[in-house]
Amino acid sequence: MNGARRDVSGPLAVGPAAAHEHVSDGTPSASVHHVRVGYVDTDRAGVVHHTVYLVYIEAARIAFFRERGLDYRAFEADTGLGLPVVGVQLRYRAPARFDDELTVSTRVVSVSRAKVAFESVIRRGDVLLVEGVVEVACAHLREERGCSIPDVIRQLCAS
Repeated sequence: MNGARRDVSGPLAVGPAAAHEHVSDGTPSASVHHVRVGYVDTDRAGVVHHTVYLVYIEAARIAFFRERGLDYRAFEADTGLGLPVVGVQLRYRAPARFDDELTVSTRVVSVSRAKVAFESVIRRGDVLLVEGVVEVACAHLREERGCSIPDVIRQLCAS
């Protein structure tokens, strides 16, 4: 990738059959993660609290790596590196409620030497609930200083 930013945007595949399939234009496919809303996730109004969607998106991002053969816990332990979130942009479209079954589709939209941007879409069936982009960078965990995204991560994000 030579450190250049690569835009891999395109149509987002959604649904159970989309898990790690490649779309026809060659862009990386979406990873699909399923979530059932817990009672603890809801507020007094009976809807999922806005911060909880970030937890669902985080779990889906870890699942994205797992589907591609990367054990994220082992990656951190073996390399001393982590992928901290450096930016979040979410748009809330409709609420989720206790016991709803949700699908979180996650795909990479850009990769550079410094950052990876993941697009996530949360749905209840065909109903769009939340859409957003989360950017991660790479850091030495012990020193708390930034570094380049490792080749193994860039390669996984391009597949």
